[in-house]
Amino acid sequence: MKDLDIELNKNKLYRGSIPSFLSDGKNKKIIYISTSNRNLENYHYSLDKDYKGNLNLFENISSNAEDMVGININLLNILKNDKEYLMLVNLQIALSSFFEDIRKEEFQVGKTYSIKEISDFLTENNYDYNYMLEKKGEWSKRGDIVDIFPPSYENPVRMEFFDDELESIRFFDIDTQKSISKTDRIEIYSNIPQEGRFEFIELLDEIKAEDVLVYLENDELIEYKIEEYILLNRDNEDQIRKRYTNLLEKGEIINLMNFSHEQLKTFQDKDKLIKLSEKADVEIHTLNTKKLKEVYKGTKIKVVEEELLEGYIADGKFVLTERELDGVVVQKKVNTKKQIKYKDLNQIREDDYVIHEQYGVGKYKGIEQMNNRDYLKIKYADEDILFIPIEHLDRLEKYISYGEEPKVYKLGTKGFKYKKKKLEEEIRAFAEELVKIQAIRASNQGFVYSKDTVWQEEFEEEFPFVETEDQKRAIEDVKNDMESDKIMDRVICGDVGYGKTEVAMRAAFKAIVDGKQVALLTPTTILAEQHYERFKQRFSKYPMTIENLSRLSDTKKVREILHKLETGVLDMVIGTHRILSEDVKFKNLNLLIIDEEQKFGVKSKEKLKKKREKIDILTLTATPIPRTLNLTLLGIRDISVIETPPVNRVPIETIIEEQGLDIKRAVLKELARDGQIFYIYNNVKFMEDKMKELKSQLPEFVKIDYIHGQLPPKLIKERIKKFENGEYDILMATTIIENGIDISNVNTIFIENFDKLGLSQVYQLRGRVGRSNRQSYCYLIKSLISTKKSKKREETFDNIEDATASGMQLSLEDLKIRGAGEILGEKQHGTIETFGYDLYVKMLRKEIEIQKGTYVEAAPDVNIELKDKGFIPDSYIEADEKLNIYKRFIMLNNEKDLAGLLDEVKDRFGKFPEDFERFVDYMRLKIFAQNNNIKKLREKDNMIEIEFSKNISQEHINVLLLEDSKLNRKTLKINKNKLLKKIT
Repeated sequence: MKDLDIELNKNKLYRGSIPSFLSDGKNKKIIYISTSNRNLENYHYSLDKDYKGNLNLFENISSNAEDMVGININLLNILKNDKEYLMLVNLQIALSSFFEDIRKEEFQVGKTYSIKEISDFLTENNYDYNYMLEKKGEWSKRGDIVDIFPPSYENPVRMEFFDDELESIRFFDIDTQKSISKTDRIEIYSNIPQEGRFEFIELLDEIKAEDVLVYLENDELIEYKIEEYILLNRDNEDQIRKRYTNLLEKGEIINLMNFSHEQLKTFQDKDKLIKLSEKADVEIHTLNTKKLKEVYKGTKIKVVEEELLEGYIADGKFVLTERELDGVVVQKKVNTKKQIKYKDLNQIREDDYVIHEQYGVGKYKGIEQMNNRDYLKIKYADEDILFIPIEHLDRLEKYISYGEEPKVYKLGTKGFKYKKKKLEEEIRAFAEELVKIQAIRASNQGFVYSKDTVWQEEFEEEFPFVETEDQKRAIEDVKNDMESDKIMDRVICGDVGYGKTEVAMRAAFKAIVDGKQVALLTPTTILAEQHYERFKQRFSKYPMTIENLSRLSDTKKVREILHKLETGVLDMVIGTHRILSEDVKFKNLNLLIIDEEQKFGVKSKEKLKKKREKIDILTLTATPIPRTLNLTLLGIRDISVIETPPVNRVPIETIIEEQGLDIKRAVLKELARDGQIFYIYNNVKFMEDKMKELKSQLPEFVKIDYIHGQLPPKLIKERIKKFENGEYDILMATTIIENGIDISNVNTIFIENFDKLGLSQVYQLRGRVGRSNRQSYCYLIKSLISTKKSKKREETFDNIEDATASGMQLSLEDLKIRGAGEILGEKQHGTIETFGYDLYVKMLRKEIEIQKGTYVEAAPDVNIELKDKGFIPDSYIEADEKLNIYKRFIMLNNEKDLAGLLDEVKDRFGKFPEDFERFVDYMRLKIFAQNNNIKKLREKDNMIEIEFSKNISQEHINVLLLEDSKLNRKTLKINKNKLLKKIT
């Protein structure tokens, strides 16, 4: 049987055998280089359990200099210090330049250090100060604690001192800010990106690593990647080719083999597999041993309890897995976070508008200390000031609403209370509608998709880019939804170009493999056309049929598509709201993908609402509309956020310019590097005049054309195609290109009168450039006449850093400026205006819980009279973070959660000062009172007088461990210190 030949050609190995080949113990130092991150991850997953040496995976290259500095440092440490190691390295890293030495400081528990010298070292070595660390290359000092996030570690470092002595070194989680592990010593390296003097092979020679074996995987793929790198980086062609040649001289090529379709057919046929086992050794490696031992009982096939990702042939033996037997791929464990952390969503800062549930909207003027207590200072109309004790912080929310100044009432008037009562009915009705939708979804069981197949894996391997961690998590979330019995309703939120479409492609492929039809709904014909071309190209190797249905389709073609959909011949249709028409009938539709849902009209949204009850919905959005964002936060819909930019993505440089800008220089700068330009002019009537004006400013050789929504669809399509083919240098357009045009050669965009557009709209337009690794530019040109709103938009773009700005941030900014009527539907615009975003959400959440029967009435306020309730000193926790910590304390209702928060505060901010200790005593007494029917606690002569809200028995007092207290029906007295000791 030639197709089952077990003799291997020289330098050819089955992919499944690579982990055992690399760990056979003969070679102590190995560097294995591949173009495929997926392969590297699979090898790492397989080797991680048993490999005895230092196993490292170097796959992530981003545009952050810190990442490459970190990789370089870790690489040097391994090469210099480890006697046995295996490094799995992405080709791009192997082609980078490296430094051979870097400045560092070593820290050890028990030794003394000067905090000033540490601060100087960090400042000199390019670490930025940030009170709460958010990313690599930052440091912070809080009391006796110094936090540092060096480029060489996955987690930041926390060092705690007692005077000058280093008491402990801990790693902590960047999201929770909590410590996760300890160490006795650590090295903190410089964060200055250095221009490396050595290429990869030179580095090995420099540090005398001659005994290292270097393998390169798949020479054809590597050579293809080399040409791709050169195309992206023409200036460095000679350098790239030289480095690749040196790798080839030092390394050995391994070409991968996979089982043929004929071989797989043999393995999947029980009788043929048994027959094969009589001629050669056959082993099945699985965790499902009980079942398979029973299936192959009495045969020569050996069943081994071991998890392998993939089978192979080696040394005359067939090693198989369930992947080869029935096409099921082993599900690797992916560390996904249970919830998304929305940073600063409710962060209240000085001069922000806030809303008190009793007094309405006021302006927050900071924390003021009076009589050893902290108060929130809120300014109302006519200079009225309200001081809110910190224990009533839960009655206050940040006010996010319309760009117009909110209505601020004078304290003591009935205006706000009257409005609040009137609008609560509308919130009740809306909550009822949401609960009904959720109940229908919960009661209808969704289709359960099968686990990933080999086809699915092959399809995903063909993705030409490197998935970011966020993208992987989003893909995993979608697959988990599809493989469960619930009806999926998930929002994928990611900035423009961050890989949402790939998530949709994988979901669509999974659905089609299981015999279900898929529809992709887009707001514009341009976007439908672009998606159609992309999907068709990506699915071309598989027997799957895809069509485009929009106003660009001719009548005959439409009839044909409709027939194929109804009979089930067509697997997927991509189109505009035409897909929602009554004459479009599907045989087996089970997945609807919606791109930018906020762009659809009211009627389309009503139709979509009905579909949500029956089929899986996947929504893609770069700037979640407030309604969508709100529903995800309320738990009605699920959300996955892709925040990490793709590998090599260079942030867009945004420049705000005055009207009358001389665009000639910017245009010629782009044309000089063979690039193209978008010019956004959102005025159809004067577009031709504007084109003439531009032509008069530019040299004759610059070719310009234009498109807008009033042109015939075929002409729009034709002009876009010509622009894509390079026949024009500049394409003028209205906001029609906001969604859908994706041309990597366009890296400059002008947006005229940007301040007349919505922020999320400008953000989408800006995202039409910056799709490659070239520096891209966005010129925002102001209107001649500025309004209050347009000035606010300009400020927002000025304040948000390009490298970190996300669609979600901008949607919240837009929410403040443009208004959030859509949260409530057409009828309730006034509700959000009155309550603000956060209080509205709080009231709606409460109403939803009431209607579900899950609402628990908060314990009544307890009157606690202490001589000193304590506070958090500014010297212990800074103002903005202090407010967050206060809020978390005030929300507590049991001693266990209090203990947990105290551990976290001590971990993050160090030893408790006395004033804070007294605040903790107050919190203990408050929680004790709330949980034991106590209406009043009063301190008098170091005794606590307790007044219960109802008669209480001696037996109940004994349960409270207060048996030696004096009882007088509703009141008793106890020593304060004794009480605190007993309730702790």
